[in-house]
Amino acid sequence: MRPRPRVRFAKDYEAADVARLYRRRPWSSWQEIVEWLRTAGPTDPSFTPGEVARMLADFSVLAEENIPFVADPGTAFALAQAHRTAPAVLRALAWVSARRRAAAPEPR
Repeated sequence: MRPRPRVRFAKDYEAADVARLYRRRPWSSWQEIVEWLRTAGPTDPSFTPGEVARMLADFSVLAEENIPFVADPGTAFALAQAHRTAPAVLRALAWVSARRRAAAPEPR
């Protein structure tokens, strides 16, 4: 059974989710991760919309603040969580929600 939509948006990501993200490919920058989250993240079935939105928000902040990139997912998780901002999360949640609505099939 799939989680209810509200629950799926409420779920924050964990260190294991960042590790799963890092297994997608060998990343070289925060911006590269942000671009992947924007393009493939909303439709990737292994992440909930809430996880994608919060990772998008947190990794965007790391890119904007020019925090040096780290290749270790555990360190990346800690950095991302430490640099979280509420406005970035709210923007990302709205963006992911709109993206998912736009991609949803039209009701008959």
